[in-house]
Amino acid sequence: MNPLLAEILSGPWLINTERSAAYASVLLSLIKGERIFEGDSSLARERNRPYILAGSGDQNKRIGFSDTNIPAGSVAVIPIRSEILKYDQPCGPRGTQSILNDIKAANQNPGIKSMVLIIDSPGGQVSGTDLLAEAIRNSTTPVVAFIDGLTASAAYWIISGASKIIASSDLDRIGSIGTMMMVEDLQPALEQLGVKFHEVYATLSADKNADFNEVLDGKYESYRKNVLDVINTKFLASIRNNRPSVDESTLTGRIFFAPQAIELGLIDEIGSYEQAIETAFSLGNTPVELATSNESNTTQPMKFKETWKAIQNFFKLDPSNLEAQELTSDQVQQINDQLASVSARNEELEALLAQEQDAHTATLTEFETLRREDAAGETVAAKAADKFPGEGEETVIYAHDKIADDFCSKQ
Repeated sequence: MNPLLAEILSGPWLINTERSAAYASVLLSLIKGERIFEGDSSLARERNRPYILAGSGDQNKRIGFSDTNIPAGSVAVIPIRSEILKYDQPCGPRGTQSILNDIKAANQNPGIKSMVLIIDSPGGQVSGTDLLAEAIRNSTTPVVAFIDGLTASAAYWIISGASKIIASSDLDRIGSIGTMMMVEDLQPALEQLGVKFHEVYATLSADKNADFNEVLDGKYESYRKNVLDVINTKFLASIRNNRPSVDESTLTGRIFFAPQAIELGLIDEIGSYEQAIETAFSLGNTPVELATSNESNTTQPMKFKETWKAIQNFFKLDPSNLEAQELTSDQVQQINDQLASVSARNEELEALLAQEQDAHTATLTEFETLRREDAAGETVAAKAADKFPGEGEETVIYAHDKIADDFCSKQ
């Protein structure tokens, strides 16, 4: 089976229905085994490739995301465009697993001070979406989400925990917060072609596929309760947690234009891509505190963020799963020992510096004393009366030179 077809038919989705309906013809072609030509897929892949804006923020100074020499103060730009799937597609978008690795790499790189996510997506697959959303919410590096058209369903879940959410236009659409499943029952059509279906279950597997088979029989309640509602409950809880000021009317699946999305608490402002980049640099360079746009991301000292990043790197903690990790008493003791060692070393260096400063002051004082003594003992000789005749009439040897020559010849 075509891998894309398998993904489409494999389970529930967090996607805007307008886009999913547009895929009906594509789905039919995949089922028939027809080859789908989408033009130059290399261009699409390039548009989804992450990159780094080094230090200055100059749009023309981009470097590779995996570069080993990322300058301090850089911003990581990570596009999330088109349908969201868990795995990379051969001729399509990068999957959430790859994007999650980008977030981890950015958090672990001391040169990267902030991130910008460029979003234009109708949503997508459930699997992997929650993990990526949690990684962004728990990121120790500030994240700015820039909406470039559409951010619906799974796409909004992913960015809801960002430090700042900026839309590019009044006509950007945001929302569609909800869970759905669309089932294509192909069995009747295949049976007309002579295909026979036989399902045989083990004795103790009486409940296997029961919910899904009821859906095929037109009975949806069991699948809705046991699958869709479970997913949707976690989805809505994440949105409420990430955006506490969000209006409850946004959680029923409706989609909104950007101005209304601001009023309802879904996003923070409307601005350009350049403004999003400037915001990211500003958040990354703020030395004292990061003022976030929603109450869940409480204002935290940036110095603590840098310290926590160092702790993560020291103990190789996974940024995407911080809530499940704890520092052991031994690790806390290691931190205390390190801090005590650094503190002792700082005191030692300060004492040495004080000694050097005292020695330097004493040297200057001694030098000034010698200079004054030397100035007091200076004499001035009249050169016209202080010379010896040389061998030639025009040769003159001054007395002080003659005395020096005589002295050196006796040594």
